[in-house]
Amino acid sequence: MLTAVVAAGAAIALSGLEGGAQGIGTITGVVTMNDPPTPSTIVASADQAVCGETAPNEGIVADSDGHVANAVVRVAGLAWPDDVPPPTINNVDCRFEPHVQLARTRSQLAITSEDDTLHSTHAYDDRNRTDFNIAMPFAGMNVTRPLRRPGVMRIECDSHTWMRGWIVVSNDVGAVSGPDGMFTIEDVPAGTHEVTIWHETLGAQPQSVTVTAGETTTVAFTLQ
Repeated sequence: MLTAVVAAGAAIALSGLEGGAQGIGTITGVVTMNDPPTPSTIVASADQAVCGETAPNEGIVADSDGHVANAVVRVAGLAWPDDVPPPTINNVDCRFEPHVQLARTRSQLAITSEDDTLHSTHAYDDRNRTDFNIAMPFAGMNVTRPLRRPGVMRIECDSHTWMRGWIVVSNDVGAVSGPDGMFTIEDVPAGTHEVTIWHETLGAQPQSVTVTAGETTTVAFTLQ
């Protein structure tokens, strides 16, 4: 009798594992806009020896076909996996790199600089309050700061006013669209989910997406 109970328990456990492996799918898609703007630059008003005379205008990054980069797509209620590397932000050529990123709430942000000039990494939360302000007086400096609460964090440099970056701090996992406008979110449980999108300049409505186990579901966002 005991042998039969153990065997039955093992069969149930194996069935659960198989069901779990089959119970996830992938969301992929593209972010576009109509009438994309022509790429432009911003005058660099200080430290031209390090920064150059102009910097790219990154408020909207889109190719000629309207594929939009730097849009943050998230699956509402989908928690982050445990093995996500910590977020980083770097001062490079008087730009914040990456310009836009998605980070887990309560993760530790690694801040550094490659520029031989004084930068500050000044973070404002979504209430426009200073979260932290780190002076980076020389290249190679490394500082860590916690991202304590969810929300959209704006990053600026007090010494170079054209510098701007964004960190979307979230309990929900997602992805940032690349230069081709594409994004992919893996390991999404089968079922219907709300998929939200954020962009620093453009807007769009969330969408309801149904994920089928073992398959890839495609979604498209058109920003306005």
